[in-house]
Amino acid sequence: MDADELYRRYVAGERDFRFVNLQGANLSNSKLSEANFWRANLVGANLSNSNLRGAKLSEADLTGATLWRADLTGTDLHGAILNGAIAIRANLAKVDLSQALLVRTDLRLANLTGASLIKSNLTGTDLRYAGLTEADLRDANLRFADLTGADLRDAYLRFADLTGANLDRVNLTGADLYEAKLHRTFLPNEMTLRTI
Repeated sequence: MDADELYRRYVAGERDFRFVNLQGANLSNSKLSEANFWRANLVGANLSNSNLRGAKLSEADLTGATLWRADLTGTDLHGAILNGAIAIRANLAKVDLSQALLVRTDLRLANLTGASLIKSNLTGTDLRYAGLTEADLRDANLRFADLTGADLRDAYLRFADLTGANLDRVNLTGADLYEAKLHRTFLPNEMTLRTI
């Protein structure tokens, strides 16, 4: 299926696009809210400025996808693969990213610089070396997430739950950790956390 066919079917009222292959498709500026892309192949797809509010993208492969300024509010990304994805300034508020993979690929790191992840579920999410500079993670659930080497400079982590998270080699310079839960969080012995 190509982007044109997807748009035609969506406009006609279809919302079920499970297992669809849209690898490398240009879906920028599209309106695909509430669509079901379960286990879809969206590797390298361009979803910049797209409206995917409430869409189902669980277990979808978005490796290397571009989600710049995309609106994914309330989207189900449980178990999705977002390795090397670019989601700069994306709205990921109230998203279920539990068990998702957002690690680096051979070519690039997952980049969520300035993304809004307010009240998102990132339980057990693999965020190793992800770029989260200035990301808004207020009230986010990061329980048992792997943040090894992640860049959280100037990130907002107020009231975030980091219980059991791995913060080995994390850059938290300037991060706001006011009332963040850090119970049983893995920290190397020499690391100290400073809140602003």
